[in-house]
Amino acid sequence: MSEKDIEKTQVEEVGNAASDETVAQAENPDKGAAAEVSRIEQLERELAEAQSVKDEYYNRMLRIQADFENFRRRSRQEFEQASLNGEEKIVKKILPVLDSMERAFGSMNGNNSENAGWVEGMQLIFRQFQNILTAEGLEPIAALEQPFDPQVHEAVLQEARADVTEPMVVEELQKGYKYKGKLIRPSMVKVAVPE
Repeated sequence: MSEKDIEKTQVEEVGNAASDETVAQAENPDKGAAAEVSRIEQLERELAEAQSVKDEYYNRMLRIQADFENFRRRSRQEFEQASLNGEEKIVKKILPVLDSMERAFGSMNGNNSENAGWVEGMQLIFRQFQNILTAEGLEPIAALEQPFDPQVHEAVLQEARADVTEPMVVEELQKGYKYKGKLIRPSMVKVAVPE
């Protein structure tokens, strides 16, 4: 057989096979369509399953992201609170020194001219010290001639007086302070109450 004959035979075989398939589909058209419908349904199920898995992963990612943001916020707040607590401890340790300096200046006799320069210099240093503490957030609590407030005043003495209509602070025995808005030491006061 020549090459042309072989090619011709192969073309006829391919044509016969294609026509056999066409004949089979023509004889049973529902089988081919049913197979396609079945395949489409299978693909739709796989797509729905993949969509469900994607949604689950997406929701999990959103929860993890929200948890991380909450963690960052809590960490920042804890750090700020720890820093504030450390600062507050230092300020509480400094307050007795501040009280001692105020008492020392209050008890000095201003008539001594020999030490006038020294006293003036110490008062200047004391004012600088107070200014630094005020700039850092330390503020004294107003007490003298103020209505008694148990939130910021601690009554250690009391006297009955006819000239007051409500409890009033008449003497401040120890200054109270707030640090960055938080009470760190109440004022120790003497309170006048109505008779």
